[in-house]
Amino acid sequence: MKAFNDAVSLIREFLRIDTTNPPGNEEAAVLFLEDILKREGLGADIHAAAPKRANIISRIEGREKGKPVILLGHTDVVPAREEEWTAHPFSGDVKDGYVYGRGAIDMKAQVICQLLAFVDLARRGVVPKRDIIFLATCDEEVGGANGMEFMLDRVPELRDASFVLSEGGCLIEEDGFIHAQVSVTEKKLSQFIVKAKGRGGHGSMPHGDNANEKVVEASHRILSHKWPLKITPVTSAYLGGMLEGRRIGGATFPPLKEALKMPEWRKLLEGNEIHNAILRNTVTLTILKGGEKVNVIPAESCAYFDSRLLPTETHERFFRKVRQLAGDDVVIERIGEKITEPGPSRYNTVYFQGIGNCVTSLRGNIPVLPFVTTGATDLRYFRDLGIPSYGFFPITLTKDEHMRMHGKDERISLENIREGLEGCTSIVDFLASDRIL
Repeated sequence: MKAFNDAVSLIREFLRIDTTNPPGNEEAAVLFLEDILKREGLGADIHAAAPKRANIISRIEGREKGKPVILLGHTDVVPAREEEWTAHPFSGDVKDGYVYGRGAIDMKAQVICQLLAFVDLARRGVVPKRDIIFLATCDEEVGGANGMEFMLDRVPELRDASFVLSEGGCLIEEDGFIHAQVSVTEKKLSQFIVKAKGRGGHGSMPHGDNANEKVVEASHRILSHKWPLKITPVTSAYLGGMLEGRRIGGATFPPLKEALKMPEWRKLLEGNEIHNAILRNTVTLTILKGGEKVNVIPAESCAYFDSRLLPTETHERFFRKVRQLAGDDVVIERIGEKITEPGPSRYNTVYFQGIGNCVTSLRGNIPVLPFVTTGATDLRYFRDLGIPSYGFFPITLTKDEHMRMHGKDERISLENIREGLEGCTSIVDFLASDRIL
């Protein structure tokens, strides 16, 4: 009970630290984590990439040197509009059995649960097979340049990890069915801006060279394109395992390739935001900028798009199509052209099996399935190095709770915290054991 109460208290305190990125200011969060570690007699190193942009690393030494296991988290969060929330987004308020706060799911609760499991290992005097590293970074929400990218250069040993555990998957409850998503890959971040220039003028005298109109027309063509559904080995394994035995109109779910040819199953898959997103490239218009006065035609305009590509897609092929759709009146500017294209982590591994065994011991015989995370995470840096890297936080979310991430009233239940702490402790015990490579 004390461990659970400590977890709730620490998560609430952690959520009260505003680490909205930009600007980040994650140093305050790092000092908070350092204080917890110091109280337990554990050393920690803080690495600042820029003023107020800090990362923290702590270690429990193992019997064998080299190839450490990394418990990875990030301390920054996306912006939140206070007026949209029923509780202040940085209050850590508890209402109706839930703790509210930006970062509750993504991913401050997981950081605390992983930290407490790490601390518990040290408190019990367990000497792991390999070094266990607790690593919390800044800047994940805007690309990781000051966080994971900086730390890989600052601490080269991280490049020699044997395994990395972070965010990206959980247990999902939908229609009374529970399964575990263990992320082994993720969609590729491929953001861009549509820009146009035109001739300014008075709004009462249209002249056919309006920058806003060019951007709107190009954006419409891009958004109207229906990206094809494509099957990857991970999505086939995930959806096949999740929908096995399900029936629609008397028809049992067939192999995924056949299901996509059947109107009933195709409609079901496309109608689910997560299933749809792991089966095709997605392109979302998120920001429009053009004009400052209602009676003035602007000379410049732009639209921002957040695109996520299937693991099998290439940025080059995607942007050829986007430029073709956009037309010649606009310019397409990529955001973050240096983004890598790492492959998936294998899931026929002792790590996947070990996490599956932990889930089974906690929740019984439920499917434990490989998953494609629809968003980008810092795990891509390790997958790019060929290091087995999984995203999993052992809490059970409904679809509604999952969709609150990055949305209004992000929250985590007290039961989730209990579940997450128990699950992280079980997984960390496994990662400290002789069963790992």
